[in-house]
Amino acid sequence: MLTALALASMLIVPTIQDNTLPKLVIDETKVGEGEAAKELDYVEVHYTGTLLDGKEFDSSLTKGVPLQFQLSSESVIQGWDQGILGMKAGGIRHLTVPSHLGYGDQGSGDVIPPKATLKFKVNLLRILPRTKIETLVKGDGEGFKSGQLLQCKVVMKAKDGRDLVDPEKPMTLEISRRSLPGLNQGIIGIKVGEKRKITMHAELAFGKRGLPAADSGDVKAGSLFSPGANVVAEIEALKITEKK
Repeated sequence: MLTALALASMLIVPTIQDNTLPKLVIDETKVGEGEAAKELDYVEVHYTGTLLDGKEFDSSLTKGVPLQFQLSSESVIQGWDQGILGMKAGGIRHLTVPSHLGYGDQGSGDVIPPKATLKFKVNLLRILPRTKIETLVKGDGEGFKSGQLLQCKVVMKAKDGRDLVDPEKPMTLEISRRSLPGLNQGIIGIKVGEKRKITMHAELAFGKRGLPAADSGDVKAGSLFSPGANVVAEIEALKITEKK
């Protein structure tokens, strides 16, 4: 069994542009309700993964805990990113994922053979609340995209009013599975010169544990952000560049 769905971290296969390669097959057996999942949505799913011979290699149902992850942030294999886009809460899809959209020529340990085509049953339980974006100052030019670097200033204050980062010191951000999901949603599309106020839902920020998540010396758990607290930040875009 893959722990916490090794789909989410063990291997991200680079995008391959080749029209001769087999395509992802999507069989939607139940259409859900509400808004459709889009890029950078944070979703919660139950899933079962099998090889073509029917052998199960992983299932959230066996663990009894659904999986949460962010679409289009290199958090899961490409077959999932592509196959879950457009789903609605309550919907069920059966995905047949060719190896180049899964674990490629390497496979994954003793569980998934090299060049394996995989089958998944995915039930989208919910789309978590999206980051609220308020434009304070409009910008110019093309909006920030995944695969680029954003130089910006960030104002983010702890619950006692202190700055978590230096508001005058520029920092570089990118769309990444290592970033707060709410921050990824908050910076996508921002233009140079634009200033935004973003409100990240707790589940897309520091979650039920707050920040810090546990006591550390004189620093008490939840002393910066309380458990379950939404997080507000202001982002000013200074420069957008391509990754090298």
